Amino acid sequence: MVKLTIVVENTVAMPFLPEVKAGMLAEHGLAVLIEGEMGRWLYDTGRGSALAPNLKTLGVEADSLEGVILSHGHLDHVSGLTDLLKARTKPLPVYVHPGIFVRRFNKVGEELRPVGTKTSQAELEALGACFHFNEEATSPAPGLWLTGEIPRRNPVETIREPFFVEGGQGLEPDLIWDEQALVIEGDKGLLVLTGCAHAGIVNILTRVKEILPDRKIRGVMGGLHLLNAGRQRLELTIETLRAEEVEFVAVGHCTGFRETAAIAEAFPQSFKGMNAGASFEV
Repeated sequence: MVKLTIVVENTVAMPFLPEVKAGMLAEHGLAVLIEGEMGRWLYDTGRGSALAPNLKTLGVEADSLEGVILSHGHLDHVSGLTDLLKARTKPLPVYVHPGIFVRRFNKVGEELRPVGTKTSQAELEALGACFHFNEEATSPAPGLWLTGEIPRRNPVETIREPFFVEGGQGLEPDLIWDEQALVIEGDKGLLVLTGCAHAGIVNILTRVKEILPDRKIRGVMGGLHLLNAGRQRLELTIETLRAEEVEFVAVGHCTGFRETAAIAEAFPQSFKGMNAGASFEV
């Protein structure tokens, strides 16, 4: 059995529910605690303000973590790493794609806003980060798989986003190739955990099936970045999850309010609210 606890998310769970920890803080970001035979792992670290106080509320010591996995190099997923390292007394393994430190921007009108990692690799290593870089699929621990780069095969999931990266010829569109999903091997099948799913959940699940063929995909959790993606991509997402006969669906963060509501309506028996403080056993 694997226990998942939402440590950082845009919203907090209702504190009167029995499976919810009260006193959590919300911020635009994501961090999920994974506990099982593989030990304690953290997937993403949020925007930086909520991680430390929420781990304290949950009674989780920084030194108790076996390692951290970062989904991609956007600041709402990586910025809590600095404080986490400062709170530890020993080095911390960090699994990431090598492209996580590129300079990234979000274009709002004519304004470019930095949205990438604020702290350099050298600075994080000085604080105790031990980076493990991968572009292909890899297993950080028994029962955990990182997808590596996710091929963009489905044209419906190719959308223009306002993200740019600093390249050799100046600014160019950021395809977010460093994005990785985390696959958790549970007793009843695979749980696919996404940070933002910029590549699209159909592309991600296709990649998971390549890595772990003939395994049931039991559930999906994380951000699906369907906000402003359009009706066609939303319908494709729902159709794909139905085809997989998923038993567990928990989406939030960058999925979009209306889009999350549509997924909740499509999966009334299997949908769970993904809010800070909520825990699930899968």
